[in-house]
Amino acid sequence: MQFVTPDKASAAAAWDVVIIGSGFGSLFFLYKYLQNRPHDRVLILEKGGYHNHEWQLQNQKNSEIDPLDTFRRGGEVEKPWDFTIGLGGSTNCWWGLTPRLHPTDFDLKTRLGFGADWPIRYDDLVPYWQEAERIMLIAGSPELERSYPGSSNYPQPPHRMTTADEMLVAAGDQHHFPMPTAKLSRSVSSRGRCCSSSSCNLCPVSAKFTGLNSMSDVLDHPSVSICINSEVHYIETASGVAKSVQFQSRGRDYTVSCDLCVLGANAIHSAFIMLRSGISGHGVGRYLGEKMLASVEVMFDGLNHYDGGTDSTAFNIGIVEDGRSKDHSSAVMVVQNGFKQGLRLEPGRWRENMGLIFYVEDVFDHDNGVFDDGGDKPLVKFKGYSDYAMAGLQNALDCLPKILAPLPVESIRFHRIEPTMGHVQGSLRMGRSIEESVVDHNLVSHAIRNLIVVGTSTFPTCGSANPSLTAAALSLRAAKNILA
Repeated sequence: MQFVTPDKASAAAAWDVVIIGSGFGSLFFLYKYLQNRPHDRVLILEKGGYHNHEWQLQNQKNSEIDPLDTFRRGGEVEKPWDFTIGLGGSTNCWWGLTPRLHPTDFDLKTRLGFGADWPIRYDDLVPYWQEAERIMLIAGSPELERSYPGSSNYPQPPHRMTTADEMLVAAGDQHHFPMPTAKLSRSVSSRGRCCSSSSCNLCPVSAKFTGLNSMSDVLDHPSVSICINSEVHYIETASGVAKSVQFQSRGRDYTVSCDLCVLGANAIHSAFIMLRSGISGHGVGRYLGEKMLASVEVMFDGLNHYDGGTDSTAFNIGIVEDGRSKDHSSAVMVVQNGFKQGLRLEPGRWRENMGLIFYVEDVFDHDNGVFDDGGDKPLVKFKGYSDYAMAGLQNALDCLPKILAPLPVESIRFHRIEPTMGHVQGSLRMGRSIEESVVDHNLVSHAIRNLIVVGTSTFPTCGSANPSLTAAALSLRAAKNILA
């Protein structure tokens, strides 16, 4: 990797591309961009530092920066938001789960009359999901083709499901699938096979895809320079064009000029930069949200659990495919193979329990968002999960006995709604016009046409699935279409 000092970066002539942040959105955009423009001069400005895999394991954290120290919390609920700031962004801390959005996730407003529609559809993303899956070496099952067209050729075979998973499938549950994941089921080069230790944010064997272990074609590219510990303050614009990026490093201010600007910080900090830069669009900073994450424990009578091949072995989309209603949101059930709920305490029955989590869809609210009140950190306000999401959780719990009917269930225990899912989304959403959104279907700012916004901030809705794979696919698609 070619690291440069802020002085050297600012002294250079105008960069062809300046990229703010280095997470999923930025890295996958740059991956595709460099295939077409390998000689363009690219500068990555990263607020955090560079911490390799060994450092992260030794220090038992992904970054020196605590995410809670980078923003202020307000509103009715002082909700935490989880992410990693550092080279590679949240590719470092994620848990590697890579289901696609469901075909019904793209037209919520058309179906129900509220929320938002995406300006693209499922089929528009299929080739880019496939490309992202190849890059990350996703382990998945061809059985997913039943519900997710175009997903029959994963690079790696799926991880072994648990006995409980296999019993559900054997009983005819057509909605229960092995979880597709960016954790290898077969070793490749320096990336080992998943050890199922349930420490995925700090994967001890580097089985999980990260920017640092799998994107050397990008980070080590001779045209790419990286400036770490550099916090972007604003993007200077004139006559509808981004001219330069102003950033601070170790107390000093710097400016770099650019022909193309790519904004790829997370959904909190990208929105704050847009607000401070005065870049317009409907809802800049607003509609911040994520799915609700709810934990459940199932007690078995005579069935041992925890015999799968990875941390989250399977997901069940029966509730999603039953369809949303105007009264409640959808939910996805995920089977956990780790001991997050702990073992049973009765002698001889240690493994007769199973942890489940529900991803419960929420509707992004205009009042939840990122605000610039003149302080040096963004103010984040959140009112709490909507009644629609709470009804979705109750519907999921009501459906659970039927889903688990083939298993020897003794009891079901609801534990809690987790404080955050780590899926920060929605603050700079995409849409068809500036009157309804911030960026277009190619992630180009409606107001500043040489500004591209990448990452989960552009999601109009939270959808049913983990967002990282889709963020990568959107970036691949945006880079291809912009350079076409």
